[in-house]
Amino acid sequence: MQTTRRGFLGTAAALSLSGCLGSTSGPTLTVGVVPDVDPDTAIEQNTALASYLESELGASVDLRTAADYAGMVQAMVAEQVDLAYYGGVSYVLAHHRAGAEPVVVGSKDGETLWHSAFVVGADADIEGMDDVAADAGDLDLVFGDPISTSGTVMPTYYLRTEHDLVPETAFEQVTHVGAHDATAKTVAGSTGTVGALNARIYDALVAEDAVTGVREIWRTPGFPDYPWAVAPSMEAATADEVRRAFTSLDSTEEADILDQQNVDRYVEVSHDDFASLDDAVEMAGIETGTETEASG
Repeated sequence: MQTTRRGFLGTAAALSLSGCLGSTSGPTLTVGVVPDVDPDTAIEQNTALASYLESELGASVDLRTAADYAGMVQAMVAEQVDLAYYGGVSYVLAHHRAGAEPVVVGSKDGETLWHSAFVVGADADIEGMDDVAADAGDLDLVFGDPISTSGTVMPTYYLRTEHDLVPETAFEQVTHVGAHDATAKTVAGSTGTVGALNARIYDALVAEDAVTGVREIWRTPGFPDYPWAVAPSMEAATADEVRRAFTSLDSTEEADILDQQNVDRYVEVSHDDFASLDDAVEMAGIETGTETEASG
């Protein structure tokens, strides 16, 4: 299987599947994944899934990531990807700008919603969000990618709606560091920094001892996130096969793949399931209808 660790620069437009699944020499399915962790890790975490899709769909899988979330949106706009793993907001942008449609979303412990975790250094004199609100002017705020759902957009939404904090004016400084693991590592050991990242990724980092010197002070309410979405050029029958491959994973002997995806199973999803993100996207000032220069 061909894998490319960085970006879509210089690639030809992705091939659309055209109903010839099952052929051993079949079509190429170009699969993109957002770099919610560092790009090499993003590829590693999806390589087994790509192999599974190859066997289930009878297609060669070209697995790729991008330098940032906006790059994955642009890849769908430029017809360089057939199937993509998006954050909720980057999916909403890909839907409006390129016609992407979600097919499945992961479920864990019976829940399809995700959460953001607000974290501080282990020795910081901050016990909860009331302390953050009181001392915001002296604190640095660390976010992930600017259009990351759980790393920037939804934390911003909840800071404003539940704590009356506008990040750009309330905090000493706001910094975007890209991936969720980078947020945790930036906050670790600091006494004057608060960060927000995907809660499942944070839990995994803690469980694996991949980050120390950091502790959680608040977990947001749930919101939709991380769908797998297909390009509008993909035929309906092929999209159905992709959906079936994902939703069948929990009945196979591929439990390691689900673990790598941080889910228990995949369930069908539609665009209506992501409508609740529109308010957060609007509050963040992100244009949905036209391509912008938003970057990571």
